[in-house]
Amino acid sequence: MFVFICLIFICNFHYIFSCGCYGSNSCTTNGILCSPYELNNSCLCDCCPPCNTCEQFFQSNCLSHLYSKHYGLSTNQSDLIAKINQSNISYDIIDKINDEHVRYLWNPCLRRSLPNGIYLINDNEGRYKLVGIPREKLEKTSYEILFKGPVSLLILIDFTITII
Repeated sequence: MFVFICLIFICNFHYIFSCGCYGSNSCTTNGILCSPYELNNSCLCDCCPPCNTCEQFFQSNCLSHLYSKHYGLSTNQSDLIAKINQSNISYDIIDKINDEHVRYLWNPCLRRSLPNGIYLINDNEGRYKLVGIPREKLEKTSYEILFKGPVSLLILIDFTITII
C-alpha cells in the first residue's frame, strides 16, 4: 500500500512540474490552442519554453515574465568598452547572486548580431563565454542574449558594448 501511494505521488509530482516538446499540437495563446500557421505573434509553438524558437521569444515577449535576470558577464560587467584590434575580450556567463559560472545552457538567442571579431562560444558542459578581439568601431550598443536552460529556465543577459 505504501509503495502504491509513493508511486502515485511521484507520478503526480512529475506531471505537475515537467514539460515536454509536443510540437504544433500544443500551440497556445494565453492558454488557448491556436494554429502555428496563424498570423499571431503571441502564438507559441509549445507550452514548454525551451521548445520555442528565438524569433517567437523576441517577437511576442509573452514569456518575458519567466526570464531570470540575475545573470550577467563575469566581473559583473554590463558596459563593455574595448579598443579595436587590441582588446582581448573574455567574459563568462555568471550568476550574479553567487558569482558562479552558469552551466547547462543551450541555444542562445541574440537580439542582434555581435560586433565583428566578438563571438559567443561554449564548451562541452554548457558553459558559454563572450570572447574575441573587436575588429570594428562601434558606438555604445545594447545587446541581449536569451539562453534556454534546464526544464523551463530562461536566462536573459543584457549588456552594452562600445568599441573605440
